[in-house]
Formats: sequence, structure tokens, C-alpha cells
Amino acid sequence: MHFWGLVAWSLLGLLGLVIQTVYFFKDPLATYHPSLKPLLLEACQLVGCQIRPLQKTDAVVIDFGAVDAIRSDEPPEKLANSAQPMQWALQINLRNADAVPVATPWVELTLTDAQDAPVMRKVLNPVDWGAPAVLSPGEITEQQLLLSLKKEEAAFTAYRLLTFYP
Repeated sequence: MHFWGLVAWSLLGLLGLVIQTVYFFKDPLATYHPSLKPLLLEACQLVGCQIRPLQKTDAVVIDFGAVDAIRSDEPPEKLANSAQPMQWALQINLRNADAVPVATPWVELTLTDAQDAPVMRKVLNPVDWGAPAVLSPGEITEQQLLLSLKKEEAAFTAYRLLTFYP
């Protein structure tokens, strides 16, 4: 093969590698280099992709979390024999501890018994409760969700909260 043919193929291969890299890392590029965002949006229109908020698992921390029983006017012995499920309130504060905007993560709530064995696991999307889809740097979102638990699940002694991106 001719020398210039090899140079042309090398340049095409390098161009393809650059295009693939930009495509796969478009979200971090748009977040960390905002000046590139208009160019990336235009390129995405051509190929049918989207620029999404950055999903950075260690950026969002749980500042506060609590699972508390909702008090009722009924006497405790009547509630214990009631067929109506107990009401609980999950309160959680999520804070973006990073210097860039990130997508609001989902929350996994695991209720555990005295031996720390899971009794119930529930996956929740805070955006469904009214949290913003994107958390600005330093932003704190406070959310509260009412939970109805069956009698067996109401015997939990502790809970774990975990944030993640699906």
C-alpha cells in the first residue's frame, strides 16, 4: 500500500475514535465544559442523541433521613388489632456536594429487623415526589413520603437509605 494511503486510513481511524469518544462522553463534556454544550446539542440533533444531566453517584449525599410512625388518635391496642395498615413518614434530605449540577438519584429504602436482615425493600424516585430532576451545586432538596406498611413489615427495627442511578 502507498504511504499516503496509510496516512489517510490512520487519520480516518483517529477521526472515528475522536467522534466515538465525544459521543460516549457527551454528558460529562457538556457539564464540565459548558462552552461545548451548544456544539454538542447541535451534533446530537444530527445523530439523534440527548445531552442528559450528569449522573455522579458520589456527588449527592443524604444529609438527613428518618422513618417515623405517624401518630393516630386511636389507642395503641385498637391500632394493633386494626386491619388498616400502619402509616409511616419517610423524610430525606439530599444535597449535591459537587461543584457541578447532577441528576437527582433514586433512593433505596430497606427496612431491617433486629438481626439486620431485610424485611422490605422499596425503590423510590424523588422526582416523583416533587424533587427537581437536576440538583445545582450545593442545592438541598427536602422530601417527605407517606408509606403504608402491612402488619408484618411494621415490625422493622432499623432502616438503610442508599442513593443510586438506574
